[in-house]
Amino acid sequence: AISIDTLVEGVHFFKDASPEDIASKSILVNLSDMAAMGAVPRWLTMSLTLPENNLDWIRKFSSRFNNLLVKYSLLLIGGDLTKGPLSITIQIHGTVPKGKFLRRSGARDGDSIYVTGDLGAAAYTLRYIKDPHKNIKPTDKEIKKLNQPEPRITTGIVLRDIATSCIDISDGLFCDLNHILSASNVGAEIKLSNIPYSKSLKELDKVLAIELALTGGDDYELCFTAPSHLTQSDLKQRINTGMIYYIGKINSACSKLKLIDDNGKIYKIKSKGYQHF
Repeated sequence: AISIDTLVEGVHFFKDASPEDIASKSILVNLSDMAAMGAVPRWLTMSLTLPENNLDWIRKFSSRFNNLLVKYSLLLIGGDLTKGPLSITIQIHGTVPKGKFLRRSGARDGDSIYVTGDLGAAAYTLRYIKDPHKNIKPTDKEIKKLNQPEPRITTGIVLRDIATSCIDISDGLFCDLNHILSASNVGAEIKLSNIPYSKSLKELDKVLAIELALTGGDDYELCFTAPSHLTQSDLKQRINTGMIYYIGKINSACSKLKLIDDNGKIYKIKSKGYQHF
């Protein structure tokens, strides 16, 4: 299993972001892709572009980067170093038993749809950083979700024998779930009341909370589908975590993703998720 991600200053992290946070995010978002495929991460390459030879920055970046390599039993096997605007590109490689890898294209009519954790924390934290005077400070846990997301590696491995499809939520639930629907050639409906909103979102205007949770991005949780005969309780026991939330079901009668509000009516969302261009 192979994945690649690039983080660019001013796009994926702020100019004043710490080298430790940049190192963390550069590895962890790639590990999230491994989790979405049910893969065990093994080794990686890194291309690092730096505007100047700042040894203090390099030491701090390298220290956090190396600590994460040890934590996740990863090997850095090569890469490149060049001068230019600050950016980090990681290509990660993992392994998965033959025929066991998770795909986006396996969702079937009637399957249940789940996510592995609260949504919207990173998006809300970003909103707060941009305008701290108009927003309540997010919790420490929510701030950590932006800078140091927790990849669901163990969950992804267990899901090999459970999930019919899987994806990690990087561009927002609405956008990424639609990738599953497109690849599987199915539709779906989810109930907004089932969405596990992050703590700070529960204090917001409902429309804003929905937008942040469904389209904010940077959650790096897993969205997956599973056969309907498996209950949420069954999954929590098999995956050994309480962070599994049922949000809706695959419905081939729908031509696309339908959002259902508290009154049972179709909800129209304004944003569709993060767009690179």
